[in-house]
Amino acid sequence: MQYAATGLFSHFSPWAIAGVFGLLGSSWALSAWQRLGVGRELWWSALRATVQLAIMGFILGWLFRQESPPLLILFLALMIFTAGFFNRKRGAGIPHAYWVGTASIFLATTITLAWMLVSGLVTWKGQSLVPIGGMIIGNSMNAVSLALNRLRSEVDQREDLLLAMLALGATERQAMRQLYAMVVRSSLIPTLDSLKSVGMIHIPGITAGMILAGMAPLAAVSMQLVVMLMLTAAVSLSVASAVVLAGPRALRFPARVDAV
Repeated sequence: MQYAATGLFSHFSPWAIAGVFGLLGSSWALSAWQRLGVGRELWWSALRATVQLAIMGFILGWLFRQESPPLLILFLALMIFTAGFFNRKRGAGIPHAYWVGTASIFLATTITLAWMLVSGLVTWKGQSLVPIGGMIIGNSMNAVSLALNRLRSEVDQREDLLLAMLALGATERQAMRQLYAMVVRSSLIPTLDSLKSVGMIHIPGITAGMILAGMAPLAAVSMQLVVMLMLTAAVSLSVASAVVLAGPRALRFPARVDAV
């Protein structure tokens, strides 16, 4: 059975972008009315996303034409190093937060992509490797940011207890071990909730995009399942790695110093 793509994006124009920004204005109006203080950030984030996606579109178009695996690897590596800067901001107060985030995302991305390449779910083509790698990096970055932020908060709240355990002879890892599971579980809540509710409460982006492109719904949801399981594994790896790497550092330097 053939499924024709809808005309939702067939007449995409600058007016469509203007209409979406006008819709965003309703959120800005609500923020201004209730004095929520997020109006400026809404506009700045939307403008930044527009510019970044436009640049990304040109770069990907050039990258896909090259058909060079080394270039694809370099591009993904640049994405990982850039993601580390966002983790550094969220992990303010944890020494070497940048390298903790970068190493955790690199580990999760390498393991996940290697498994998908070996299994044949991803190929050495830009149209396959870059989008999947980008999803892994982006989701891992968000989860690691949550983990570092929660870890810093928990250490601040329990600092006296943790330092007392050290004074009684506990090692840094022994003192922090009680927090590891708590931080990991809380950081995985968005990912696990999304996995539990998929197909019941919301239609994920990949499924919606494939159906809009004309793919059969059953094929679209099959690909969505693979992607969501892949992302869950990658996020779990990145969060666990970040917590183990950052835990002793967060305790050893209770002062709020953001070192790279």
